[in-house]
Amino acid sequence: MVKIYRFVKRPANTDHRHPFLVYDCTGKLDIALTRFAFLATVSLNEKTIEVYLYALLPYFTWLNTDFYQVRNNRHWQSEPHVVRQSVEDYLNQELNCQIQSSAKGYQLIRLTAKTNSQVRMFLVSLKCFYKFMKLKGYYQYQNPLIDNQSEILLEIKSSELEENLQYPRMPYVSGVQEPNSRQRLTDSYYKLVGLEWIPQIIDDPTLPSQIISCGRQLKQWDLRTEIITRKLFETGGRISEIVGLTLADWVKRGMRQEADTFSKGSGGIRVKFIRFSNDTAKLLRRYFNEERCHYDPNKYTLDKYCQLYKQGQIDLHTVPLYLTKRRTQLTPDHYRDNYWKPACQKALINVDIHQARHWYVTMALRQIFETSKISAEIERRKRELKEYMKWRSEETIK
Repeated sequence: MVKIYRFVKRPANTDHRHPFLVYDCTGKLDIALTRFAFLATVSLNEKTIEVYLYALLPYFTWLNTDFYQVRNNRHWQSEPHVVRQSVEDYLNQELNCQIQSSAKGYQLIRLTAKTNSQVRMFLVSLKCFYKFMKLKGYYQYQNPLIDNQSEILLEIKSSELEENLQYPRMPYVSGVQEPNSRQRLTDSYYKLVGLEWIPQIIDDPTLPSQIISCGRQLKQWDLRTEIITRKLFETGGRISEIVGLTLADWVKRGMRQEADTFSKGSGGIRVKFIRFSNDTAKLLRRYFNEERCHYDPNKYTLDKYCQLYKQGQIDLHTVPLYLTKRRTQLTPDHYRDNYWKPACQKALINVDIHQARHWYVTMALRQIFETSKISAEIERRKRELKEYMKWRSEETIK
């Protein structure tokens, strides 16, 4: 069995404040990476730190197990030029990048058809790691991921540019964030070139069945999880929009195949709806009357809740649609960590939960183009899709 770097989240019953504990290839606690995860909390949220660790740990595993790196006694605390040699070996050998020296001193990273999609995140994460190690005295040299000449220019521009150590912003074309109004110089020693942001298109019609069939092999998989997973692919909704549903959201739509829900940035206000299949609606009724009823504090069935609602004795907005075994409302993280990720691992595929939304859009657009007869119909149905998804711009579809 290959030994690798790994991390675990802080157990809830511990006193220390470290959000993650990182272990090296020998199973010992890695002080530097564990400390980095703690120090980064001043600027980054826990989810972003987790993403950074996922990008960093394969590199540290490689650095401590690759024969050439070990033979030459290379490690993360080496002098900057040695660290850069290791980074370039990793970029070339493991991430399949091409590296070209610039006349200005920094390195240009060119992507190839085989380049690992994590290259950008790896460079950002490693630069952040060395920033905190240098700041706290764990690394005695200059940050090897920073180009000194660019750093000087940044200092000159300090009155115009503000330091901002955050998770890299998604571009406006992604439909995730508003565009940044002002550009920022980069002080990175490694600069990606010729890179235009292109959404990863999930184009396999069997993807839902792969994840669900493998999920059913998990001991913890239940009817609630089956319904949520089906809804992710059937509705195009975000996981937060699905697990955040209340009984009122479903009842107001007639308890059939639709439910009201909130959208990103709506502050919990129901501004849109999601639509799912008849089979999923039947499973939802069954879940509410059987599995959910078992964990419901009042042991109420769907009919009982509806009866109390008609009598004005209960506010259905206070009734979560999905409950945990602790009788609390299911959270996105709980579903993602305990059901989605294990199912994907069992299916031997690496799919972020948000890509279920991308899959839905891909299938919807394919159907539009395959079944529409004239261009006017294509445009009309694309507008309907934009309205359903609650996108603010046509650029997302493009």
